Amino acid sequence: MARDEAVRDTPDDSLLNRRSYLKFAGATAAAFAAAGAANAKQYRTITVPAGDTKVITVGDGETFENVLIDMTADGASAMVQTSGSGWKIRNVGFKGTHPGGHYLMVPGVSDANGTGLVENVYMGDGQVARTKSGGIWVNANLPHRGTITFRNIHVAKMIDNGLYGSGPGARGYGGNLHVESSYFKANTIANVRLNAKARPCNVTNTVIDTRGNQACGVGCSAPGSKNTRGVWSWYGETHLRNCDIVGSISTAHGGSVTKTNTRIGGNADPTPPKGVPMTAKQAASGAGGSSGNRKQMTTKKQAKAQGLPNVISISSSNSGAPASYEFEVAGKVKKSTDRGASKDGDDSLKHGIAKGSVAGGTDSYRFSGTLASFSLDGNATVFFNGERVTPGKLGLPKTIVIDGSVNKGSNSYSFDVGGDVTKSRALGSVNKHDTVHGTRVKGKVFGGKDGYRFSGDLKRLRIDGNARISVGSGGN
Repeated sequence: MARDEAVRDTPDDSLLNRRSYLKFAGATAAAFAAAGAANAKQYRTITVPAGDTKVITVGDGETFENVLIDMTADGASAMVQTSGSGWKIRNVGFKGTHPGGHYLMVPGVSDANGTGLVENVYMGDGQVARTKSGGIWVNANLPHRGTITFRNIHVAKMIDNGLYGSGPGARGYGGNLHVESSYFKANTIANVRLNAKARPCNVTNTVIDTRGNQACGVGCSAPGSKNTRGVWSWYGETHLRNCDIVGSISTAHGGSVTKTNTRIGGNADPTPPKGVPMTAKQAASGAGGSSGNRKQMTTKKQAKAQGLPNVISISSSNSGAPASYEFEVAGKVKKSTDRGASKDGDDSLKHGIAKGSVAGGTDSYRFSGTLASFSLDGNATVFFNGERVTPGKLGLPKTIVIDGSVNKGSNSYSFDVGGDVTKSRALGSVNKHDTVHGTRVKGKVFGGKDGYRFSGDLKRLRIDGNARISVGSGGN
């Protein structure tokens, strides 16, 4: 089953059929969670007897947290599996060497619009050499259709993949996953194996070190092989941002990988990210962890110092058909080389408004503040902070213009909105008389126009004067 190139549709749990099952499900899992959640330093211990496997099921909307699973007895193990959507697994530590034969965690989200969270989990004590299965297998048989976020997890020395997430794509389902601030060390076949068939997968602020992995054995296509990958992207797009990877980056069946501020090989810092649990007890208590990865923290500080945390990229694969674009931001904006973009003189930047065109290449920008509007004329793919997005859904969808040109006097106004709001230079002037505080706007217009873009409902509007008010929607 643990084949390097084959795709597993079902995990082989035949060994579990010969074990003694001790199950926790539904209200029992919730009870364990509630008992340990009152104080981050308090946690429950589940002690697994020798030769047994505890199966813990976390159901729809449930939370399983603050638990140490003691698997130190001979042949003792556990499996945490999920069903439904909206579940959370956090502050869980697996203590002891995994005897193999099944995965320690089998998560999945059944609802295409649903989410699941695996946070602050330790499974770093390794696995018995040459056994089958490994750390985490994303459940293609549920099937997994939604999105799972893995944050602050530590997976090390597993035989058959550390995080195995390509199964849903092999079965034709659109479920994806994201990895944040996590640490993978010496996992055979792959450390992080992703499926992005329908939606991109993001791996951010994560450290992957393939060195020191063990040989595969039972079910392996080449017993004794120590073949491994740092990242293995299947079927679609994987975006690496501010990661350190010692090992290879591979693709299969149309998979692709883009790298932003990511260090590979000798340039990588293999130190685990800050806060990643280094023991089962640290995970269960939710206290302690790695002191941090200096290169990742430096990159974060530099981005913060620049004050340009957002990235938008416009990519075209057709050099014979230019696609033109225009967008406006409420803060600062500058050209960047994210996603391999070029900087050329055909694009213009002025007062937070960018205009340009792409043909067989990519234009990227970094900016602060809110993306007020975005328009695209032609065929291009747009990425916002690494995620592929629909151009027509970018920006704030509604506009309000206060037109004071109908008279020569001063017109004061104020209004509230139910969502975000920002001043738009493209719709009117910008001056010191106009202020935006949260969802409330106040201003004055003298013989000209003031314009704003916003989301949500227009909840209140007051005008002192004869200005003309125009409210629109859907116009980027």
